[in-house]
Amino acid sequence: MKLQSNTGIAQSNRALFQYSVLVITGFLTIALAGCQNMIGRGQSPDDSKLLSLYDDKSDSTKYVGDICGFYGLNYAKVEGVGLAVSLDGTGSNPKPSGQREKLFRTLDTNKNIENPKKLLESKNTELVVMKGMLPPGIRKGETFDLEVIPLGGTEATSLEDGMLIQTQLAPMARLGRGVKQGHVIALGRGRISVDAIFESRQDQSNLLHGVILGGGKALEDRPLGLTIRSEDYSAKTTTAMARAINKRFTTVGSSGRTGVATPKTDRIVELGVPAGYRHNVGRYLSVIKNLAYGERTEDRVNRMDQLEQEMNDPSTAALAAIRLEALGNDGIPALKRALRHHDFEIQFQAAQAIAYSGESDGIEILRKAAKEEPAFRWHAMTALASMDDVSAGITLTDLMHVKSAETRYGAFRAMRAHSPQDPTIQGEWLAGDFSLHEIVSDSEPLLHFSREKRPEIVIYNDDQTVTPDFLHVETGLTIRANTNGTVSISVYSSADGEQKKTCSHRISDVVRTLGKMGFGYGRQLKMFRQAMQAGTLNTRLVVNAVPKLGREYVAAENELPPEKSDKYVASELPQLYRSGNETGSSVPRVDEPTIGSIDQEIDDNKSRWTKMKDWFVGYEE
Repeated sequence: MKLQSNTGIAQSNRALFQYSVLVITGFLTIALAGCQNMIGRGQSPDDSKLLSLYDDKSDSTKYVGDICGFYGLNYAKVEGVGLAVSLDGTGSNPKPSGQREKLFRTLDTNKNIENPKKLLESKNTELVVMKGMLPPGIRKGETFDLEVIPLGGTEATSLEDGMLIQTQLAPMARLGRGVKQGHVIALGRGRISVDAIFESRQDQSNLLHGVILGGGKALEDRPLGLTIRSEDYSAKTTTAMARAINKRFTTVGSSGRTGVATPKTDRIVELGVPAGYRHNVGRYLSVIKNLAYGERTEDRVNRMDQLEQEMNDPSTAALAAIRLEALGNDGIPALKRALRHHDFEIQFQAAQAIAYSGESDGIEILRKAAKEEPAFRWHAMTALASMDDVSAGITLTDLMHVKSAETRYGAFRAMRAHSPQDPTIQGEWLAGDFSLHEIVSDSEPLLHFSREKRPEIVIYNDDQTVTPDFLHVETGLTIRANTNGTVSISVYSSADGEQKKTCSHRISDVVRTLGKMGFGYGRQLKMFRQAMQAGTLNTRLVVNAVPKLGREYVAAENELPPEKSDKYVASELPQLYRSGNETGSSVPRVDEPTIGSIDQEIDDNKSRWTKMKDWFVGYEE
């Protein structure tokens, strides 16, 4: 009986132990499940506060464009009143007006003019109004086009081949019924090319409206910068952005290499433009807009991964490429991997960003884009022009040999920006107003005249000639082709009598000979357009093969139609190919009338800000 009793006790204790283990296990299981459910559902407010001290996962990324706008982005208009001379009896004596009085006072102070009144009243002169558009970021000494028109009610019949004497240009603002003039910021001078020489329509309006290509010269740098538009900012915000910009971009000045961003007040930062972006300021500011500041390292790493994913989608690749470009060296590996993507648009966006980042891996893709895709052409060639790389220059030279007039002339202009001293594009200045360039080319002959930025004649393939029946006759000038492969030129004027010259029938020789005899850009274009209409040119004549709105350019008669594309590029046309008439911008801006107030704010805050900015801002290698 005793043995049985002990056995029962042992069994009872074992059962109690097993029950206890089950209870404890159940309790732990419920507790753990409860913790997991808490994590899954989200903690209470108090728990969240405690955990956030150790695990803050919020994204710290802030972009410059989130709180800033840009100023100095528009094409600033300047105007002036001047005198066109050498009009050969097609001018007039201007009627009394405020402009006439202003011009007379200007002429009267010119020591080189003996009788201003007589000169102003001559039929060989005309009072004209000049208008110009200074591009964003223009530097002192750089040039821009001038529009030239006479005053309303003039008795003049033509401004053709007139020469504008040097004239001051300034901004004008209309206040009520009056006009207020700003200080002089540019000068204008040069030979007038009337619209009639570019177009078939020969009515009086086309003879009294013209342009001086590259006739304006800036007297000062045009400011460009950003301003904080949010009220929620501090001096620390401004300096943090400036430091981020200077860490990414530098420029070389008289004092060496410095950051591009210079804080002027606690909410205004002036920007310099790096050399690689001089011909595409719009892209530069888009990169600045998408530059992050105050970002934590882990957020930067996560964002780089996200941007690489976005590079694989054509709908997001353009912005992703800009933001990777803004990252500098850290963004280049992802951009290079995108060059291997199967979609060509993604490859192109990556190649552009790589080029502006100073790398050459995307050159072949940029060459293909310039040659084969009209929608990407201008951006591709501008990117090539921005590169400090011999291979980019070789690529642009090769593009001058293709059939497309757009591509050939676009490559020529890009090559001048990339390597202005390269012997393949060197020119000869003739008649005091245009440049002649002869391009050795293995493609079909092409004769190109520009209509913006610079008066230049570009001859592709020097073998092109006038036909044996070539003949051009105008008052005081006869040009005739001879049967022996020469051309005879006879010029007559009452002052110099008759001059005769003979040259070969090669178009380059005809242009050069006429230029040395004083026949300028407009008269030569007029002659060759008439010869083309008569069928006496062994070449293809094209005028201004650069894009306009809708990708069209002004083509001469019998010219092939403009190239079309089914693609659309959201970013604006690079400055290298802009004339100032295009509209739209891809970067946020400040209303231009506020620029004056910005200048005033800089002056008002200068002393206070000078003391503060050195606490925060400086370029760091």
